[in-house]
Amino acid sequence: MLSFLLIFLSIQISASAQKKASVDLPMKMRGLMPAVEVMVNGKGPFLFAIDTGAQGLARIDSSLVKQLGLKVSGQAQASDGSGQNSRTLDTVKLDSIKVGDVEFREVEVITRDYNTSPNLPKIDGILGFDLFAEYLLTLDFPAKRVRVESGELPKANEANIINFENPNGIAIVELLVGNQKVKAHIDSGNLVGGFILPTTVVEKSNLASQPVVVGRARTVSNEVEIKQVRLKDTIRLGSFEFTEPTVSFPALSNANIGALMMQNFVLTFDQKNKRVKLEKAKVAETKPSVQIENQKDYVGVYGERTISDESGNLYIQRKGGMKFRLVAVAKDEFTLEQAPNARVKFVRDTRGKVSEIEVLNPAGAIEKAKREQP
Repeated sequence: MLSFLLIFLSIQISASAQKKASVDLPMKMRGLMPAVEVMVNGKGPFLFAIDTGAQGLARIDSSLVKQLGLKVSGQAQASDGSGQNSRTLDTVKLDSIKVGDVEFREVEVITRDYNTSPNLPKIDGILGFDLFAEYLLTLDFPAKRVRVESGELPKANEANIINFENPNGIAIVELLVGNQKVKAHIDSGNLVGGFILPTTVVEKSNLASQPVVVGRARTVSNEVEIKQVRLKDTIRLGSFEFTEPTVSFPALSNANIGALMMQNFVLTFDQKNKRVKLEKAKVAETKPSVQIENQKDYVGVYGERTISDESGNLYIQRKGGMKFRLVAVAKDEFTLEQAPNARVKFVRDTRGKVSEIEVLNPAGAIEKAKREQP
């Protein structure tokens, strides 16, 4: 989901779709989250994020409800997955949502403000996992494409084609964390981290670092303190291995595979047969789009983060966390090799010396820290 975990609806929603053979659209990005342009009730285009961790068919931002002059048709109960917090949300009925040439009709959706973060691009709504129940949905992150097509995946081989459970309208697969078997949602809307684990799983794991607090995440009805830690244990998903991964916690229900993990993958979901196919793209060497005059300008300690120069490459590392290579995209501005949509900006003082760092974190907040003096 957009801010952290899942939203559970107390209403049953359905829609009819006009079947088309294939749709291939550009993938827009809202931070690490995929999005596409859609038409709503014949108007638009509007930007809707695709959230495989969102139950139901779709959600619409309250600003678009007002823009289209829609009337409230009902209400739904939503919670953050902990079972302890709930919230009543209004629902509206849409005549149609059109994704490329695929049109979904008579769609009842919940509505609220989905633009609470000032540091992420505005969206007009969210497309949920169930909307694509009759199709193959492919999220090709490396090529930045979204495909919706008829067909089915081959039988699962538990290597790159994996069976999933779908008890509540969200794909749940099995992760192996060390020797622990863990159920995990595949959640393109989770911007907190690559893997989000329950605290109990982290406590039983072999740790390579001490947990550190990295921020707070907002659910539909709550705010949660987020910690990160690096594991000695390997995480396995089918035939894919993630060695010494940095994980976030806590997960409020099941473990969660977030948008950060997906950035180098092509994922295809077959909901009719409950299968998902994963293809990992070969990561080409990322070259800076601008030249850096003096990399030593940036090296130093900035609060919880350290910038280092190793063999001519700049790296950023949070205390106890993963090390990411920085790639220059503008003067004093960088992205991360593993997460091209992230942003790291260095601020200079009146003398032209780097004095501060600004980091756009996955939750959509800008973290600032002064450079410590040598």
